[in-house]
Amino acid sequence: MNVIQATGGISPVNKVPMINDLLYRVFDRFLRGYEDFKVRRMKRSFKSCGERVYISPKCFIWSEDCLEVGNDVCIHAFTYIFAVGGVKIGNGAMISSNCSITSTTHPIESAKRFAEDEITKPVIIGKNTWLGMGAVLLPGITIGDDSIVGAGSVVTKNVPPKSIVVGNPAKVLRKIEL
Repeated sequence: MNVIQATGGISPVNKVPMINDLLYRVFDRFLRGYEDFKVRRMKRSFKSCGERVYISPKCFIWSEDCLEVGNDVCIHAFTYIFAVGGVKIGNGAMISSNCSITSTTHPIESAKRFAEDEITKPVIIGKNTWLGMGAVLLPGITIGDDSIVGAGSVVTKNVPPKSIVVGNPAKVLRKIEL
């Protein structure tokens, strides 16, 4: 006689993994539902949001009402967008994981950092751009259409259209011939 016959069904030892699996599936379904809700709410709070926009539920956006997002945009996980000074993302832009985009900064003089308001400068990301993983865009930057920002680059100055920029600070590596 085996264990299943002796206990009249599934052994108590085998029930624990089944219960754990069931709890995992229920929690996973709940979490996915919450993440979908979070993204829908986030999109509704943007200044504008185009069609076919993918935003990872694991990205973080401050001042959502100052963010404009075009059509066919992807913003991947662990990207931080500080949009208080205005951020505009053009159609077809791809923003890889772990990017930071900020439109706000502090005064340079240490005595003014806490005493005065933050300094805001809009960030504009052109059409069909690609920000590589871990790219950083500082306040007041414009990324020209059809440009690529290399992974880990820190953009401190405007990027001309159809350019590839890399490094810290980001510099034009070459022009893109289309």
